[in-house]
Amino acid sequence: MSEAVRAMLAAIQTVDEMIAAFGDERQCRRLLEALVWPNGRICPACGYKKTIPIAGRDMGRRRARPGLYQCSSGECRFQFTATTHTPLHSTKLPLSTWFKALWLMLQSDKGMSSVRLAEALGVSQPTAWRMGHALRLMVAREAPLAGTVEIDEFYLGGRLKRSPDAPPPGRGRKGQRRTTKAPVLAMVQRPEATTIGSSAGHARASVVEDLSFAQTEQVLEIGVDPRAHLMSDDWTTF
Repeated sequence: MSEAVRAMLAAIQTVDEMIAAFGDERQCRRLLEALVWPNGRICPACGYKKTIPIAGRDMGRRRARPGLYQCSSGECRFQFTATTHTPLHSTKLPLSTWFKALWLMLQSDKGMSSVRLAEALGVSQPTAWRMGHALRLMVAREAPLAGTVEIDEFYLGGRLKRSPDAPPPGRGRKGQRRTTKAPVLAMVQRPEATTIGSSAGHARASVVEDLSFAQTEQVLEIGVDPRAHLMSDDWTTF
């Protein structure tokens, strides 16, 4: 998160100030771009640093979205917005609603429940739950785990009803294609101090489709600093 965005969020003290600050959708889009691209706009598909804005123009019944950009790389030419390839990808909610939710969550030291967030924003509880999850992922992207980070997998899910004559589902890595449980990658940051009462390290988990290298790389790219010292078992992907 850029210092300008941090300063703006910190300067908002009341609900009225929050409503005034996030009342304009264009202003919210600029804030989101500063949040997603603190060091300048880049293509989310290839990482190319030169992009061009696509001017709004009538295209039959459709009109180019505001804040739409295109990669200048001749091999890419990918079109994107500030929400592309982020936890806010394909959102249909106004950006003002997202920033109001972010401010409310940052104001609560112990977190805010999805029920309270839904009441404050005027959305359904399931929508508020998804918003809270997406915003926590956004914050995680800007503050990846550093230092010494341990990674391992586990399986999550209950037992499914099955026929008594059916073979048991696969378990563990060798049987991951037949398991009825979802694989999850967990990352834990080792604390700097080991004395009693010292702060524990941060921990994160992400549900994946499988334990392939591509899935693991995607999770680590978002959640772990590339300079971190990664600790794991002898699983080939790790």
